[in-house]
Amino acid sequence: MEVVLAIISVIMIISVFLSLVRKDFWIYKILEYPRLQKLILILIISCFWYFYWPITELINQLIFYGLLLSIIYLIYKILPYTSLSKKEMKKVIATDPENELKIFSANVFQDNDQYHKILQQVKETDPDLIFLLETNKAWETATRELNKKYPYNLLCPQENTYGLLFYSRLKLENAKINFVVKDDIPSIEAVVVLRSNKKIQLWGLHPEPPVPGESLYSTAKDKELMKTALKAKDRYMPCIVFGDLNDVAWSHTTVLFRKTSGLLDPRRGRGFYNTFSAHHWYIRFPLDYIFCSNEFGLISMKRMPKNGSDHFATIVNLALDTKLQNKQEPPHADKEELAEATKLASQPVKE
Repeated sequence: MEVVLAIISVIMIISVFLSLVRKDFWIYKILEYPRLQKLILILIISCFWYFYWPITELINQLIFYGLLLSIIYLIYKILPYTSLSKKEMKKVIATDPENELKIFSANVFQDNDQYHKILQQVKETDPDLIFLLETNKAWETATRELNKKYPYNLLCPQENTYGLLFYSRLKLENAKINFVVKDDIPSIEAVVVLRSNKKIQLWGLHPEPPVPGESLYSTAKDKELMKTALKAKDRYMPCIVFGDLNDVAWSHTTVLFRKTSGLLDPRRGRGFYNTFSAHHWYIRFPLDYIFCSNEFGLISMKRMPKNGSDHFATIVNLALDTKLQNKQEPPHADKEELAEATKLASQPVKE
């Protein structure tokens, strides 16, 4: 048993620190996802070492200290997304409906035919904007009733799990569907006009994940995220980036995205808000996001109940208030990080 425990311990230690390798091959990226799960497992393994096996031999001591180092590193990475850390985005009270914006976002899972559950959640939350991902023609037909209440839209149903449907009851300007990296992976870009006539720049994304069967490399996802981050960095109006980013909050890429764009993450200091997988409680990661500039305050944020998809939907209510700019410090990228983001944004895409 001691040998088995040693082998498992070494495998766990390797899985933690192999994710530090800055390679775009899928295995290095995927190892960044289950950091909470790895932390729990390593804590259990460490307890076995401490209470049941003597840590007298040098090899066992090295393994045990490797486990402790892994615990420290994992806590450091995920702590900002717990209530033990400072909230990055301020909570505000809903007092000005004309400058408020409620966004419903959901990866519906293309083969999910429980359309009524998504429509019911939309009805219950009454959002201003609706962003549905992995939507095909069947989903477009099933959600057609939304056109009555949401007359402004960008619709790009596809059968490759990258279709999208975007509905808005607020006026849109310069609204368009982009194919930033690949000609079969769409995203949206639009200016949303609030009831107060103030304008917000919006980007909605669903980049390709680095997993076998999709792509063996993360270059497509990294490129799309960094190109959007650089646009957000040079914004001239309040902006929001949201969607299924197919990346975890504590990954190197998402951290670089935050710093480059200068956008706030309302999850920091509040919780993980894991959105995938809805089917397995023990394999859950935060993959669906909303980032916004520091002119916004958070009224509320909620993960919705199961709706037939493998993702949970989210509903986020924001308030635009330019006074918050002086109260909320946005993240910043240094020269090296900006250079890395620029490089990733211009890199050729690997298949």
